[in-house]
Amino acid sequence: MKKLFGFILILLVYANTAQAQGKVKIIGDPSLDSLIEKNIEENRSHQTMDGFRIQLFSGSERNNANALKAKFKQDFPDEPSYLIYQQPYFKLRVGDYRNFIEAQQMYLQLQKVYDQLLIVPDKINLPKL
Repeated sequence: MKKLFGFILILLVYANTAQAQGKVKIIGDPSLDSLIEKNIEENRSHQTMDGFRIQLFSGSERNNANALKAKFKQDFPDEPSYLIYQQPYFKLRVGDYRNFIEAQQMYLQLQKVYDQLLIVPDKINLPKL
């Protein structure tokens, strides 16, 4: 009797697993889906890549950073400049250079005009096609 009961139990378990094979139901969380969509949209709007910029200024004086940015814009109107704040310093970085050699070429030009330059790795804007 025990053998028969065990056999029937194994047969029922096998029948249930055989019916469930090949069927997968995924139940998604709507709040998670909206977060994923928001992340995808954010990535589309802020397309960046690893590259280099030249740092012209690093200090706690915002007015000095803004004055240097204005002077740089006057001297090099086609080069992008970025004033960022990394507590407790304001940093003025210029350019969107894809490799170190591009940054170094501009560095040599800027060295004639500005003191204390530094080539730094940074996230840069993608070049326009």
